[in-house]
Amino acid sequence: MKSKHVAIVVKYFPSVSETFIVNQINALKAVGYQVTLLAYHKVEGIPIHSSLYEYNLLNEVHYFGKPPKSKLKRLFVFFQWVVEHLLTINWKCLFKSLNIFEHGKDAYTLKLFYESQWFILKHDFDIIHAHFGMNGNRIAYVKAKGIISKTLPLLTTFHGYDMTPKEQDGYKAIYKYLFEYASAFTVNTPYLEALLKQASPNKTPIFILPLGIDTHLFLKKHERLESPFFNMVFCGRLIDLKGPDLAVDIQKRLLELGYNHVRLHLIGSGKQLIALQQQISAYGIKDYVHLHSAMTQEAIISLYEQSDVFLFPGRYDTDTGRADTQGLVIQEAQAMELPVVVSDVGGLKYGLIDGETGYVLREDDLDGFVKAIESLLLDDELREQMGKKGRQFVEQFYDAEELVERLENIYKAIS
Repeated sequence: MKSKHVAIVVKYFPSVSETFIVNQINALKAVGYQVTLLAYHKVEGIPIHSSLYEYNLLNEVHYFGKPPKSKLKRLFVFFQWVVEHLLTINWKCLFKSLNIFEHGKDAYTLKLFYESQWFILKHDFDIIHAHFGMNGNRIAYVKAKGIISKTLPLLTTFHGYDMTPKEQDGYKAIYKYLFEYASAFTVNTPYLEALLKQASPNKTPIFILPLGIDTHLFLKKHERLESPFFNMVFCGRLIDLKGPDLAVDIQKRLLELGYNHVRLHLIGSGKQLIALQQQISAYGIKDYVHLHSAMTQEAIISLYEQSDVFLFPGRYDTDTGRADTQGLVIQEAQAMELPVVVSDVGGLKYGLIDGETGYVLREDDLDGFVKAIESLLLDDELREQMGKKGRQFVEQFYDAEELVERLENIYKAIS
């Protein structure tokens, strides 16, 4: 049993779209790490994945106590907090957070206290691992103010929306504390590594560590039921950069070519939902496109088992320049033995073997996508070969249990 105690910091918990964090926590616990989960916001009313119950994570989260806007109420909540935690307070850290001579406004407005609340309590963390740059920067701020020891390693994982191409010039200020006090960073693909190197003024070590999946969960357990339909499936937020509208265009083109047995399943929710409904209605293809809302992993897996191809025609966002930096859904689909057809934007192209586990097409290449899917539609043996190869690829490079060994090596390198 390992003695390392890791604090994992996230913004939202639980989160339907961030199951990779749960996978990582479960994998760490499985190899003997003590993990404390710290979350800035509690999310309610969403589907709960079974992986959250494996180590009872829902009952082990420490949520951030948000400071009230009213100064009087903020002070009242502060004294209430002190009384509640009287026996576990590190008084030296508490008084330091209130030192107006050292920290000025941050102290007398109680900003530093509230930002430091997790670390003012007695703890034995060996490493702090923050997910997303903005969360890492909040922890680095506490470290800069001396509440957290300067020697306590801080690892921050960037995921993509925290490193937008068109905002590169502003990140030196946005991540002021993080770039100075982080011990190391991890990114999921070489694409994101290049963006981070461009933004960071320091030579903080950067490790490429893909997001992993639970290959025991994403496992084809039931054979495809006999059906007259050829099912394509898209899974992701319904926003422009994911390309769900292009998926609908692809479906329309396939129907125009006479493939009336093709059905498109769109899994997800987002601001493009109404526009997609209007697009589908305008094309007159309501019977050929099925809109599913956000689903649990178990429901997604069931749909994947009855599908033939996974489609993800992502694009660069015109306003921000953003694109998916990995697209974990691509690995989940391959684990379920589905050939994947994706665009070459961002880091998507690193997540499959082009021509062996699926196809990589140019951004917005409608004709290319249609031809790639048509080749799979007409060749059952090719689909099966690509599916088997995709499963092997994911097991080798994206299994959460395998990736935790690489994460352990990173922890050791910065400790």
